[in-house]
Amino acid sequence: MTQVKRQARAERTRAALLRGAREVFEERGFLDAKISEICDRAGVAYGSFYTHFADKDAIFAELIDEMLRGLLTVMRAEPLDGDGPEARIARANRAYLRAYRENARLMAVFEQVATFSPAMRETYLRAWGVFYDRQERAIRGWQEAGLVPADVDPRTAAVALATMIGRTAYTWFVLGRPYDDGDVEQLTRLYCRAIGI
Repeated sequence: MTQVKRQARAERTRAALLRGAREVFEERGFLDAKISEICDRAGVAYGSFYTHFADKDAIFAELIDEMLRGLLTVMRAEPLDGDGPEARIARANRAYLRAYRENARLMAVFEQVATFSPAMRETYLRAWGVFYDRQERAIRGWQEAGLVPADVDPRTAAVALATMIGRTAYTWFVLGRPYDDGDVEQLTRLYCRAIGI
């Protein structure tokens, strides 16, 4: 077998393991997931798992990195409908909620694992830090333009409002609380009023 064929086969095996792992983690959660079941779902021999991943933590970390990259891609692709801060906030909220909905089951497991794994907690905080930083910069920019009152602390507002959106997404898409498009609009209205827009 040529090097190219071996490499292609290894890539297919790795991709199958990642697909199988996602299914198992989403169904069972992290703690009850078994490497043997991941291999069964992937159609891969048990020993092959360790050629690609050191352990269950390693494959989960790769899945989360992949999911977070996808989340950012979805968010960047969301169209802007209008001008000004309210349109930008609405765009960010729509994009985040859409991306979260598409990944809700894995996001729920990510939150679970972040409560007991220092490495996943760091990944979780780093991922949220990206959202906090972007929102803080936007709020500061709107303050400089005279659109947001000077007494609003940009960092506190960014953390509080991003958390509001994140917990709402969890409540809707993981816990299953009913919602509609009007609720999405309401989130944007709440966000804007909280910062004085």
